[in-house]
Amino acid sequence: MNNSRFAMKRSCLRIIFLVIFVGGAFPMITPTNAGLISSVHDQATQIRFEEESGMAAGLTIKSRARKKGLAVGIWGGDHISMQVTDQRTTIEYDCANGTIEHGITLDHSGRFDVSGTQVAERGGPVRQNDQPAGEAVRYRGQVSGKRMKLSVRDSATKNLIGNFTLVYGAEGKLRKCR
Repeated sequence: MNNSRFAMKRSCLRIIFLVIFVGGAFPMITPTNAGLISSVHDQATQIRFEEESGMAAGLTIKSRARKKGLAVGIWGGDHISMQVTDQRTTIEYDCANGTIEHGITLDHSGRFDVSGTQVAERGGPVRQNDQPAGEAVRYRGQVSGKRMKLSVRDSATKNLIGNFTLVYGAEGKLRKCR
């Protein structure tokens, strides 16, 4: 009888030790909730995996796709120079200038397609109050590392205005209209 009481006290002490030292960090697992905890853990792991991969129930989650902005700074190439900020982009061509009045966001492939305006310039002096009307254009591009391919089209006619290759950090090589 003494041995069984001693064994019982030892078992109780082990349980108290587990409750005090382990119970604070981990929930009490019993045979009835062990399957539930395992199931919840598996579901949480699956949800975390789906969020990271952009999938849920086999469907692409577009709102969770990772997007990043076009690198802020100067982009330049032959006949073009772009000054990019988080809120606005200004573009200078040989005989025109353009603006994009918002930040440029790249998709997962480094592409963008944004609306903006462009104003044709002409040679000679410009009167102080003579502001030429701008036209709506689409700026479509793809960035790969520090290189960008850009095409500019008239929004109304869909006519190609120009294709350009730009490099991040490079000055544009412009020949302004005279």
